[in-house]
Amino acid sequence: MIIRALGLVMLLLAPAAGAYLAGHSQPAHYIAIGSVLALQLSLLSRPVAGFSILLPLVYAAAAIAAQSTDGVVALIVAVAAAVGAASSLGFQRGLLAVLAAALLGSSEPAAPSDVLVPAAAMLAGSSYGFLIAVTLLRDVQMADRTVHPQTALSYAVLLAVLVMIAWFVARFAGVPHGWWLPLAVVAVGQPSIDQTVGRTMMRMMAALCGTLLLVIAVDTVDVPYVRGALVLALALALLGGARRWHWLPSVLITPILILLSYGAASHPLLAGEIRPLLAASALVFALAGLGQWMLWALRSDSGHLAV
Repeated sequence: MIIRALGLVMLLLAPAAGAYLAGHSQPAHYIAIGSVLALQLSLLSRPVAGFSILLPLVYAAAAIAAQSTDGVVALIVAVAAAVGAASSLGFQRGLLAVLAAALLGSSEPAAPSDVLVPAAAMLAGSSYGFLIAVTLLRDVQMADRTVHPQTALSYAVLLAVLVMIAWFVARFAGVPHGWWLPLAVVAVGQPSIDQTVGRTMMRMMAALCGTLLLVIAVDTVDVPYVRGALVLALALALLGGARRWHWLPSVLITPILILLSYGAASHPLLAGEIRPLLAASALVFALAGLGQWMLWALRSDSGHLAV
């Protein structure tokens, strides 16, 4: 199992590694990001796997709209709401890839002519990731739970609000490449519970804190080959343990994308002033916990429970 997972990870990242070794370092990052996001979308939301083609388009739209605060906020809030609404079909974890593309683009403002090369590289990567998902991994099923449509609507509103708050908090606090903060909140959150509210809340906060620690750890590494080795290790852990530990992808996807995006644009390290990062994370995590508790504990319909 481990050997197969390692082979799949190496195969998935082979085009990006080849581009990097050939001296095309910037396109290599976007090829890798596109491959990983397309695989996530295709495996976790198979009926809409064809939407992988939208990943570079959403990234490009966010990068262009990032020159206008109102435009980019409207875009990422709309995508976050769509992710929440997709929980009525069990597609929310897969569509998280679309939100990741939007958030990454929002941190890299660019003119339309400047975004062509990154978007084309991401298109190549997403096409490759989709191809692997529908061929080598065609028998893998990782469907998520569905929830009542009313709960899905409430979850959509919650994600839209949390993403907007996290995006502004990260920007105000000056968090380096702060796109990861709203992504982590959405990745760890969930519309349904299968345990008590208290235990689910504790598990969610532990996952958020674990994500933060991993982000800090991986972002202080600036040696390219060490970062590559970390990507392999985290991706191997994700593929190898996702079926046994369902929470693992929600914790690992954010640090993996941090590692892959480093070098694609100017991303300062977190090794300097860390207090703004911790303060911003604490505020966003507390608001996310409050919002999730309201969703889980205060709804009167049974849709907030796993079905």
